[in-house]
Amino acid sequence: MRNILVWLTIGVVILGLSVPVMGTPVAAQQEKPDFVVFTAIWGSESSPLIASPGSKNLPLEVVIVNEGGPSIQTNATLMLSPPFSYAYYDSAAGKWESSNNETDRLGYVGSGDQATAIFYASISDRASDGVYLLPLSIEASGFNETLNVSIAIQGFASVKVAGIGFNPPDFFPGEQDVELEAYLINAGTSPAKNVTVALDLPKGFSPSWGNSTVHDLGALPVGTEVPVDFYFNVGSVPSPMNYTAHLRVNYVGGSINVPLSFMVGGKAALELVSVSGTNLTQGGSGQKLYAIIKNGGNYTAEDITFNLLIPNEFSGVTTDYLGELKPGQTAVVRFELDTTSGAKPMSYNLSLQETWYQNNTELPFTDYSPLQVNVKESFINSLEHDVITAKPDTVLYAILIVLVLLVGMLLGILARGGAKDQKRESAEKR
Repeated sequence: MRNILVWLTIGVVILGLSVPVMGTPVAAQQEKPDFVVFTAIWGSESSPLIASPGSKNLPLEVVIVNEGGPSIQTNATLMLSPPFSYAYYDSAAGKWESSNNETDRLGYVGSGDQATAIFYASISDRASDGVYLLPLSIEASGFNETLNVSIAIQGFASVKVAGIGFNPPDFFPGEQDVELEAYLINAGTSPAKNVTVALDLPKGFSPSWGNSTVHDLGALPVGTEVPVDFYFNVGSVPSPMNYTAHLRVNYVGGSINVPLSFMVGGKAALELVSVSGTNLTQGGSGQKLYAIIKNGGNYTAEDITFNLLIPNEFSGVTTDYLGELKPGQTAVVRFELDTTSGAKPMSYNLSLQETWYQNNTELPFTDYSPLQVNVKESFINSLEHDVITAKPDTVLYAILIVLVLLVGMLLGILARGGAKDQKRESAEKR
């Protein structure tokens, strides 16, 4: 009986402790908001953008939702890490500053409501495409929650060489202003930015002018072939032979170096070895001029025409022909020159134009060789000049010549007269 009373007493005490006393308040547990990331879009929902390596200050729209709890005034801070960065202009300091964190004030966000945070981020040139997670801190008085934001780098540029062409298609040593047309295409998903293209030429080749092998294209859109023209000169290089140039393309986030092989065809090289008959006279006609020509190239020249390009003081036969001239062979070409009597006694620069064909091209080749002739004063002009200038020795010499001529003429007349007298006497005797 005593044991039953003890247990009843204990039960009443426990029950009394567990039942609240009327009029005594009970402390309620405070509710907290529950935020989630609803969307994260580059640009905006109405105008989405593609994020690509090298993008600068690209807007990122993050929509968060308070799924439960009281209305709360909060801020959102996006914590950036490579390949993302944030830069802002500090007007007080007068310079650009960088930061790893970027905060946007959201204001009050009620239960079930959503709020939009706008951030601006730049992407490294060397970033890879893919999905990245960045921490987003939701902060309020006495509250902090960290969420993960998934953002994608989807766009990338991929510049390729779609094709090349040369104009003329066949070229040879000494060729000038050869055109190389390259076609570039961006096979990526976003524009290639700050595109520069340079043609690196092999030894013995040179740009036709200062920047004829370098181009700054700026932006290269997706999927469009863009022609780029380069111009270069071919030096006296060995031929026929294959050569390799390199096309270097640089852009934000990438670069390529494409080898371009081409052939320099074999070519005849007509060389002026020597010239004879270069001393001409004022008023002279039919004066022979001989030129020895050698084929110093490695290809046979055919149907060769030689034209002597002369100034106005000369005329005559100024064209000669040869059938063919094989590598290493020599030949003589001939010209006849007439010199005007008014040509000044001096040296004159002439040019020998050589035009020929080869069986590896349809168009003729033309080259030029300089040569020089000397014109001396004629005897009559020299005598006239000396008399006018009254040089004593020359005047005396001229007088003696005139006297000799007169004496000769007189003796001739006397001789003819004597012969006639003898004939008359002989006839009278008969």
